[in-house]
Amino acid sequence: MMRPKKSIYQHAGEWGVPFGLYLSCAAIASIFADMFQPLSLVFLILLAGIPVVVYYFQRRKFIEDEGFTEYAGLWMLGIMLFILGSMLASLIVFLVLQYVRPGFIYEQAQLVIETYDKLPGGGNSEVPKMMKRMIEEKMLPSPIEMVFDVFWFVTFGGSLLSALTALIAQRPLAKHRGQE
Repeated sequence: MMRPKKSIYQHAGEWGVPFGLYLSCAAIASIFADMFQPLSLVFLILLAGIPVVVYYFQRRKFIEDEGFTEYAGLWMLGIMLFILGSMLASLIVFLVLQYVRPGFIYEQAQLVIETYDKLPGGGNSEVPKMMKRMIEEKMLPSPIEMVFDVFWFVTFGGSLLSALTALIAQRPLAKHRGQE
């Protein structure tokens, strides 16, 4: 008896969790990179691997469907992976920013100010002045605001990236030896 093939949405639901954990690891590496420098490299490697992971899932679906998945379906799979993965990563990052490292946003703003102050003529730039004003007037984004901004950026960027990886994932299947 043939098992019915899973839909794109079923696959996205299943694969969205590991993809969300992957995105979470990248985000957490970024958040703690200032405390432990090797995490910067980990973050960059994970960031560069995102297209590879998305391609892997799209190609897996294409092969499962024996090459009959349309481009739009692979693209939708990528979009759904990014939406679901970003939802999970957003929750995890929010918890980290809210409870594990609540001063992260303030610390990053201070780092920007210090960096500009060290540059020749950088202290006269508008950027450190603006950051100081944001700190003084308590205008820095809250963890939830930061998470929502990143969520929308990742899902939008992910939809564009998925369009490209879907093109690559849709390459023809290799023929078996002996068949022509």
